[in-house]
Amino acid sequence: MFRQLLLVLFLFVSLFVSGQQLVTQNGGHCYTLDVPEYMVKTYELNDVATLQYQNASREAYVIVIEDPKDQLEDLGMHFISASDFISSFITDYKSESESRTATELTAFDEGPNHLAQAMISWNEGEDAFYMLVTAVETETHFYKILCWSVNEHWEELKADYYRLSRTLKD
Repeated sequence: MFRQLLLVLFLFVSLFVSGQQLVTQNGGHCYTLDVPEYMVKTYELNDVATLQYQNASREAYVIVIEDPKDQLEDLGMHFISASDFISSFITDYKSESESRTATELTAFDEGPNHLAQAMISWNEGEDAFYMLVTAVETETHFYKILCWSVNEHWEELKADYYRLSRTLKD
Protein backbone atom coordinates (compact mmCIF):
# COMPACT_ATOMS: atom_id res chain seq x y z
CA MET A 1 0.00 0.00 0.00
CA PHE A 2 2.82 2.38 0.87
CA ARG A 3 4.55 1.51 -2.42
CA GLN A 4 1.36 2.23 -4.39
CA LEU A 5 0.92 5.57 -2.62
CA LEU A 6 4.56 6.42 -3.28
CA LEU A 7 4.15 5.46 -6.98
CA VAL A 8 1.02 7.61 -7.36
CA LEU A 9 2.77 10.53 -5.64
CA PHE A 10 5.80 10.10 -7.91
CA LEU A 11 3.61 10.05 -11.04
CA PHE A 12 1.70 13.13 -9.87
CA VAL A 13 4.90 15.07 -9.18
CA SER A 14 6.38 13.94 -12.52
CA LEU A 15 3.29 15.09 -14.39
CA PHE A 16 3.21 18.38 -12.52
CA VAL A 17 6.88 19.13 -13.18
CA SER A 18 6.95 17.98 -16.81
CA GLY A 19 3.32 18.71 -17.63
CA GLN A 20 4.10 21.74 -19.76
CA GLN A 21 1.72 22.33 -22.61
CA LEU A 22 2.89 21.11 -26.02
CA VAL A 23 2.32 23.27 -29.07
CA THR A 24 2.10 21.76 -32.55
CA GLN A 25 4.63 23.25 -34.97
CA ASN A 26 4.91 22.70 -38.70
CA GLY A 27 8.08 21.05 -39.96
CA GLY A 28 8.05 21.94 -43.62
CA HIS A 29 5.36 23.18 -45.93
CA CYS A 30 3.22 21.33 -48.43
CA TYR A 31 1.71 22.79 -51.60
CA THR A 32 0.51 21.42 -54.92
CA LEU A 33 0.82 22.57 -58.51
CA ASP A 34 -0.80 20.95 -61.55
CA VAL A 35 1.99 20.21 -64.02
CA PRO A 36 1.49 18.93 -67.60
CA GLU A 37 2.00 15.18 -67.79
CA TYR A 38 4.65 15.54 -70.51
CA MET A 39 7.02 17.05 -67.91
CA VAL A 40 9.20 15.03 -65.52
CA LYS A 41 10.59 15.90 -62.12
CA THR A 42 14.17 17.14 -62.00
CA TYR A 43 16.57 18.60 -59.44
CA GLU A 44 18.97 20.33 -61.81
CA LEU A 45 17.30 23.61 -62.76
CA ASN A 46 17.64 25.69 -59.59
CA ASP A 47 19.28 25.16 -56.19
CA VAL A 48 16.52 26.82 -54.14
CA ALA A 49 13.43 25.69 -56.06
CA THR A 50 11.19 23.31 -54.11
CA LEU A 51 9.50 22.02 -57.26
CA GLN A 52 11.18 21.56 -60.65
CA TYR A 53 9.83 19.93 -63.82
CA GLN A 54 11.08 19.80 -67.39
CA ASN A 55 10.76 18.26 -70.80
CA ALA A 56 14.14 18.69 -72.47
CA SER A 57 12.98 17.69 -75.95
CA ARG A 58 10.19 20.30 -75.88
CA GLU A 59 12.45 22.76 -74.04
CA ALA A 60 9.78 23.21 -71.37
CA TYR A 61 10.83 24.18 -67.85
CA VAL A 62 8.95 25.05 -64.65
CA ILE A 63 10.27 25.84 -61.17
CA VAL A 64 8.64 27.07 -57.96
CA ILE A 65 10.50 29.01 -55.29
CA GLU A 66 8.64 29.43 -52.01
CA ASP A 67 9.20 32.10 -49.38
CA PRO A 68 7.44 31.91 -46.00
CA LYS A 69 6.11 35.36 -45.07
CA ASP A 70 7.40 35.11 -41.49
CA GLN A 71 10.91 34.30 -42.74
CA LEU A 72 10.82 37.28 -45.11
CA GLU A 73 9.66 39.52 -42.25
CA ASP A 74 12.54 38.25 -40.06
CA LEU A 75 14.91 39.29 -42.85
CA GLY A 76 13.37 42.78 -42.91
CA MET A 77 11.48 42.22 -46.16
CA HIS A 78 7.83 43.21 -46.03
CA PHE A 79 5.70 42.80 -49.14
CA ILE A 80 2.16 44.12 -49.27
CA SER A 81 1.00 42.11 -52.28
CA ALA A 82 1.96 39.56 -54.92
CA SER A 83 2.69 42.49 -57.26
CA ASP A 84 5.01 44.06 -54.71
CA PHE A 85 6.75 40.71 -54.17
CA ILE A 86 7.48 40.06 -57.85
CA SER A 87 7.99 43.56 -59.31
CA SER A 88 11.73 43.90 -58.60
CA PHE A 89 12.38 40.42 -60.03
CA ILE A 90 10.59 41.34 -63.25
CA THR A 91 12.50 44.62 -63.48
CA ASP A 92 15.93 43.09 -62.81
CA TYR A 93 15.87 39.59 -64.32
CA LYS A 94 18.01 39.45 -67.49
CA SER A 95 17.96 43.26 -67.64
CA GLU A 96 21.41 43.26 -69.30
CA SER A 97 20.35 40.89 -72.10
CA GLU A 98 19.87 42.07 -75.65
CA SER A 99 16.35 42.75 -76.83
CA ARG A 100 14.87 42.21 -73.37
CA THR A 101 11.21 43.11 -72.94
CA ALA A 102 8.69 42.66 -70.15
CA THR A 103 4.94 43.01 -70.25
CA GLU A 104 3.02 45.07 -67.73
CA LEU A 105 2.30 43.29 -64.46
CA THR A 106 -1.23 41.88 -64.23
CA ALA A 107 -2.77 41.24 -60.80
CA PHE A 108 -5.75 38.93 -60.24
CA ASP A 109 -7.22 36.44 -57.77
CA GLU A 110 -7.58 32.71 -58.21
CA GLY A 111 -9.66 31.24 -55.40
CA PRO A 112 -8.16 32.43 -52.10
CA ASN A 113 -4.80 33.25 -53.71
CA HIS A 114 -3.61 36.61 -55.00
CA LEU A 115 -1.49 36.46 -58.16
CA ALA A 116 0.66 38.86 -60.17
CA GLN A 117 2.04 37.91 -63.56
CA ALA A 118 4.18 39.18 -66.42
CA MET A 119 6.02 37.76 -69.40
CA ILE A 120 9.70 38.42 -70.01
CA SER A 121 11.58 37.78 -73.26
CA TRP A 122 15.24 38.19 -74.12
CA ASN A 123 17.85 37.00 -76.59
CA GLU A 124 21.06 35.12 -75.90
CA GLY A 125 23.03 34.48 -79.05
CA GLU A 126 20.67 32.97 -81.61
CA ASP A 127 18.10 31.86 -79.02
CA ALA A 128 15.06 33.86 -78.01
CA PHE A 129 13.92 33.02 -74.48
CA TYR A 130 10.41 33.50 -73.10
CA MET A 131 9.44 33.28 -69.43
CA LEU A 132 6.10 33.56 -67.69
CA VAL A 133 6.73 34.90 -64.18
CA THR A 134 3.95 34.46 -61.62
CA ALA A 135 3.84 35.44 -57.97
CA VAL A 136 1.27 33.68 -55.81
CA GLU A 137 0.40 35.02 -52.38
CA THR A 138 -1.28 32.67 -49.94
CA GLU A 139 -2.04 33.26 -46.28
CA THR A 140 1.46 32.19 -45.15
CA HIS A 141 3.69 32.23 -48.24
CA PHE A 142 4.78 33.97 -51.39
CA TYR A 143 5.60 31.70 -54.33
CA LYS A 144 7.48 32.54 -57.50
CA ILE A 145 6.53 30.29 -60.43
CA LEU A 146 8.90 30.54 -63.40
CA CYS A 147 7.90 28.82 -66.67
CA TRP A 148 10.15 29.20 -69.68
CA SER A 149 11.11 27.95 -73.09
CA VAL A 150 12.95 29.05 -76.23
CA ASN A 151 12.16 29.99 -79.79
CA GLU A 152 9.37 28.08 -81.53
CA HIS A 153 8.44 26.00 -78.47
CA TRP A 154 7.07 29.01 -76.61
CA GLU A 155 3.91 29.29 -78.70
CA GLU A 156 2.95 25.64 -78.14
CA LEU A 157 3.69 25.78 -74.38
CA LYS A 158 2.42 29.16 -73.21
CA ALA A 159 -1.24 28.11 -72.82
CA ASP A 160 -0.12 25.29 -70.49
CA TYR A 161 2.08 27.73 -68.56
CA TYR A 162 -0.74 30.21 -68.06
CA ARG A 163 -3.05 27.39 -66.95
CA LEU A 164 -0.61 25.75 -64.51
CA SER A 165 0.36 29.06 -62.91
CA ARG A 166 -3.19 29.37 -61.54
CA THR A 167 -3.27 25.92 -59.88
CA LEU A 168 -1.01 26.37 -56.83
CA LYS A 169 -2.68 25.36 -53.57
CA ASP A 170 -1.24 25.21 -50.08
